[in-house]
Amino acid sequence: MNRHDSGRPRITYTAALSLGALGVVFGDIGTSPLYAFRESLAGQHDLAVTEQNILGVLSLMFWSLIVVITVKYLLLVMRADNHGEGGILALASLIERGRSRQTLMLMGLFGTALLYGDGMITPAISVLSAVEGLEVAAPSVHSWVLPIVAAILIGLFAVQRHGTETVGRFFGPVMVVWFATLALLGVIGISHEPDIVRALDPTRAMVFFANNGLEGFLVLGSVFLVVTGGEALYADMGHFGKLPIQLSWFVLVLPALTLNYFGQGALLLQDPTEIENPFFHLAPDWAQLPLTALATAATIIASQALITGAFSLTVQAMNLDYLPRMRTVQTSSAHRGQVYVPGVNWMLLVACLGLVFSFRSSGSLAAAYGVAVTLTMAVTTLLLASIARHRWGWSNLRTAATLLPLLAIDLAFAGANLFKIAAGGWFPLSIGLIGFLVFTTWRTGRSQISSRVQRDGLSIDDFVEGLQSAQPARHPGTGVYLYRQPGLVPPALLTNLRYNESLHETVVILRIVTDDRPHVHPAQRHQHRAHDFGFHELEMRYGFSDRVDLERDLGRLLIDGVSFDAQHTTFFLGRERLHVGKQPGMARWRERLFALMHRNAGDPTEYYGLSPAHSVDIGTHIDL
Repeated sequence: MNRHDSGRPRITYTAALSLGALGVVFGDIGTSPLYAFRESLAGQHDLAVTEQNILGVLSLMFWSLIVVITVKYLLLVMRADNHGEGGILALASLIERGRSRQTLMLMGLFGTALLYGDGMITPAISVLSAVEGLEVAAPSVHSWVLPIVAAILIGLFAVQRHGTETVGRFFGPVMVVWFATLALLGVIGISHEPDIVRALDPTRAMVFFANNGLEGFLVLGSVFLVVTGGEALYADMGHFGKLPIQLSWFVLVLPALTLNYFGQGALLLQDPTEIENPFFHLAPDWAQLPLTALATAATIIASQALITGAFSLTVQAMNLDYLPRMRTVQTSSAHRGQVYVPGVNWMLLVACLGLVFSFRSSGSLAAAYGVAVTLTMAVTTLLLASIARHRWGWSNLRTAATLLPLLAIDLAFAGANLFKIAAGGWFPLSIGLIGFLVFTTWRTGRSQISSRVQRDGLSIDDFVEGLQSAQPARHPGTGVYLYRQPGLVPPALLTNLRYNESLHETVVILRIVTDDRPHVHPAQRHQHRAHDFGFHELEMRYGFSDRVDLERDLGRLLIDGVSFDAQHTTFFLGRERLHVGKQPGMARWRERLFALMHRNAGDPTEYYGLSPAHSVDIGTHIDL
C-alpha cells in the first residue's frame, strides 16, 4: 500500500469526525444568528439602526469570533487537554498541586455550576427564536408560538432516555445544510450591499464605542451571544479530537457565520425597519416556512448538545465526589461517554418550560443569557494561565502577554452582562450559586465523614494480627467489602462479624479511586496487597469519565488464586446513617442539606454495576 492509499482511511475518518462535530460541537454557536445581531442593535439597547452602528456591531461580532473562538479556544485552550478530554472540570484537574490549587479548583467548580444555567437557557432561547420565525410567514400564529415551543421541548427531553447514538447520525448532515443555508442567505444579502465588508476593519468597533459611550459598552452583553458556544468546543474535544473540530470551524462554520452576520447587516443598510427579525427577512417569502423548519431542527440539535453535556458533566462530578450518586443509564454499548441521567433530564425540562413561559420571547430571554457563560470563560482563562505557567513552562512575561488581553476581553464581556442581572441574568447566577453550594457541601460532608471514620478506625494489619488468637468461623465464597478509607477495616465488616460471628473464607476490602484523568486503561486498573488468613486489599482505579462496572471488571481478574465468580461472591456496602449533632464541622443548615442529599443518593449497587441479588447493605451510624 502506497502513502497515498494508506492516508486515505485517515482522511476519511477525520472527515467523518468533522461532520459529527458540526452537530454536537457547533450547534449552540451555529444558531446564534437567529437572535444575536437583532439583540445587539435592538433588544434592550434600542440603538439607532444607522450605518455606523451596523458596521460597528458587525466589527465587534467578527473580531469576537476571531479572538475568543479562534485564538483563545481553538489555538490555546484546546492545547490543555486532559489525556484527550476537555471541559472545565478536566481543565481544573490539570492544575498542579500547591497553595493556589484549592482556590483554582473552587473557581473551576463555580464555572461548572454556571454551565448548568447555560444548559437550561440554551434549549429555551434556541427553540423559541426558531419557532418565532412562523410569525414572519404568518403573524396570526403568534398565540401558538409558546405551546409549539413547549411541545417541542417536552418531546426533546422525553426521547433522551433512548440515547443520542441513533439520532446523532443525522446531526452532522442537518447542520451541513444549516451552515450552507446561513452562508447562502448571507451571500444574497451582501450581494445587494457589498460595502458591508467595511465592517472587517476593527477601527469600526472603536468608532462605535466612541459614538455610543456607556451604551456602546453595554452592547457587548448582546455581542457576546455570537461566542456562547465557545465552552462546547473544549468540552467536546474528547469526543472528536482537536483536528476535526478545527477543520469544521475554519472550513465551514466560521465562513458561514461571518457571511450570515454580514448579510443581516447588509439587509439593514438597505432597510433599517427589518431589525425586528433580520435573519428570517433575508429569505424570500416562499422560503419562510422551510427555513423555520430547518432552524427548528438546528436548534433542537443545539439543545441536544447542551443536554448531553449536562449529563456528562454530572457523571464527572459524581466520579470526582462533588455530587451524590444519581441513577444513570448507559445508552450506548460502544461509547461509554453516552449516558442518560433521568434526574438531571427532568430538572432541565422543568427549568426550560419555566423560562419559556416566564420570559415569553427570545428577545426577553436574551437578557438572561450570557451572564453565566462570560464568568465561566473568565474562569477558563485563569485556569489556563496556571497551566501555561506551571505545566507548559511559560515565563511570567509570556503568560501575561498572551493571556491578560484575553482575560481583559472576558472581563469586558462579563462586565457588560452584569448590567443584565435585573432583567433576567439573576437566573443563571442563582443556578450557579446553588450548584456551587451543592458541590462544596457534598465534598466537605464526605471529607467530614472520612475524618470521623478514620479517627475511630481499626487498621487492617491490627485486625489480621488479632485473628491469630481468635479466628472466627469461615464459610466458602468471597466477601467483597467496599470502603473508601485505605488501610482500615470497613465498619460493615465489623458489624457483619459481630452479628453473624463468621466471615467468608476469602475477604476482599475494595477501594475505588477516581483519578484526575478521564480514563484509566483496564490493564492499569487494579492494585493488590495480600494479608494472612485470606484477607486482601484491592484498589480499583477509574477515570472521571469512566463508568464503574465492578462485576464486569472484577470478573476479568484472577489475583493470588482469588476469582470473583458472580455465583460465589457477595458484595457488602456500608450505608451510613447520619445524625446532625453538635460536633464541630459545617454550619448546621449545611449539615442538614448534606444529610438530605445523602439520604436521597442513588442506589450504590446500580452506580457500581452490581447485581442486587449478590449485594448486602449494612448500616452504620455517624454523627456529623
